[in-house]
Amino acid sequence: EGPRQLVISSDFYSVYSSAGRKACGLVNLYCWAHVRRYFVRAGDANPDQLSYWTAAWLERIKNLYAAHEQLSVAWADGAAAPLEQARTAWDDTVGVIDAERTKQMASPGLQEPAKKALATLDREWDGLVAHRDYPMSSLDNNPAERALRRPVVTRKNAYGSRTEDAARLAARVWTVTATAEMAGLNPITYLTAYL
Repeated sequence: EGPRQLVISSDFYSVYSSAGRKACGLVNLYCWAHVRRYFVRAGDANPDQLSYWTAAWLERIKNLYAAHEQLSVAWADGAAAPLEQARTAWDDTVGVIDAERTKQMASPGLQEPAKKALATLDREWDGLVAHRDYPMSSLDNNPAERALRRPVVTRKNAYGSRTEDAARLAARVWTVTATAEMAGLNPITYLTAYL
């Protein structure tokens, strides 16, 4: 019941955040693997001064992945008590990350690469913590990117769509077959029925 929602698992590409502000019912779940990469790059930019800082952030993110796994399992089981415990564990883990990001953002003398990583975390915070309400979705957008790989490779091998109508048909065909495949149905049967 209630209004329908479209949930997008994505990176921080500006089109997604713009769509999230404009479209009612659209929820952006941003990718924690991308955030993690910002912290790794910050550590690589200045390993002498930021290696401990980076390791601490990677540990926090690792703990968040563990809390999300616990939340996903509890959600799939459907039992109320374990689900509430998993949500509490998630909230505690996110609370640690939130407190640390707030404290470090205010601290003077932080290295520039670290500031950039924290600024990204701060800017995308709402889409990152929204994962709590969608435990059935991964914390990163790797599954979504893998799902797009086949259509993109096929399009490249066919030298593009050449016309707008062909591109539209290809998008519809990939949507039908991918949806059927995700539901455990025979994609060929649905594709044949669609065509």
